[in-house]
Formats: sequence, structure tokens, C-alpha cells
Amino acid sequence: MKDEANRQTPLAATIQDKLDHQGFLTSAELNPFLGIAIEDAIRQDELNGILIDGFPRCEEQLTSWAQWPFQERLPLEGHPKPDIVLSLNTTKENAEARYLARGRDKNDSGDKFTKRFAEYLEEGPPVERHYREAGLLVDIDNNGTKEENIAVVEKTLGDNALWNRVVGQATESVFLVPH
Repeated sequence: MKDEANRQTPLAATIQDKLDHQGFLTSAELNPFLGIAIEDAIRQDELNGILIDGFPRCEEQLTSWAQWPFQERLPLEGHPKPDIVLSLNTTKENAEARYLARGRDKNDSGDKFTKRFAEYLEEGPPVERHYREAGLLVDIDNNGTKEENIAVVEKTLGDNALWNRVVGQATESVFLVPH
């Protein structure tokens, strides 16, 4: 998303404004960006899947995604749901320390973290519940050091039957892309 925000387009201006103010993008704002990113990814050689980080974050985004908003440009055969959803669980204290230490945005601050975390607590649970009820959610503890977290992710996924099924066979969704 940072790459798109650096372009000189109306979409870029909207993304940058949301990044500056730590708000969630609506589907109308986010879907064009996702469509471009997915189209770019599927045109690459040796594609083994697409990982979309931090999406959907709220019910509005979830509802839009379920309708597959790119059918005209990126026809999808199968279903638009993800094959698996990873939930990297982090305490508020660890999340805040990481947020403030990352230095990604000049506007990162304790107040912005508090606002963003409150939005996450309000908007995220319905999305998490949806994927948990669908049997697609894999919870992963993400409260250790970088090295510990990598080891936990590898162990959790290595022991997870759904993960092993997903990476061991073709996905259930197939894009029909003319070359």
C-alpha cells in the first residue's frame, strides 16, 4: 500500500490521507488497490499463492470481498474466500512497543496507536469470528522476539492440517487471466 500511496493519483492521495490519520480504508477506496496488486501478482511466473496482509479489517471490507469486486477484470472461478487466515496474536503492550519502534510513518505516536488499537478492537472481532466459524482461522502467538515468533509460526503452521492441505495442493480459487 505504501508503494501506491507514493504515486501521484487520486487513489494515492486517499491512501496517504488514511495512513496519516490511521483510519480504515473503505472497500470503495481499497478494492481498486487490491485489484491492481492481485493482477500484478497473478501475472508473475511461478505464483504459488497470494498473501494479503491485514485485510479485511472490518465487516464492510469482509462483505465487499465476499462479493468478489473484481469479477469483470479478474474473473474468478471457484469462491473468493481465502483458503486460510492467519491471526498473529499480540498483546496491546507488545503491539504498542512495536508500533512506536518501527518508525514507518512520521506521524506514528502513542495517541495514534491508541486510536488505531481501539478501532481494531471494535472492528476486528466480527471478521475474526467469521473466519473462525468458517474453519479457516489459525491462531499464532506473536509475543516473542523476532526469532521466537518465526519459530512459533513455523511450528504452528507445520503442525496445522489446514495449512498443510493448502500448501500441499492447488487452491480452491482460480483466476482466469488471458496472457
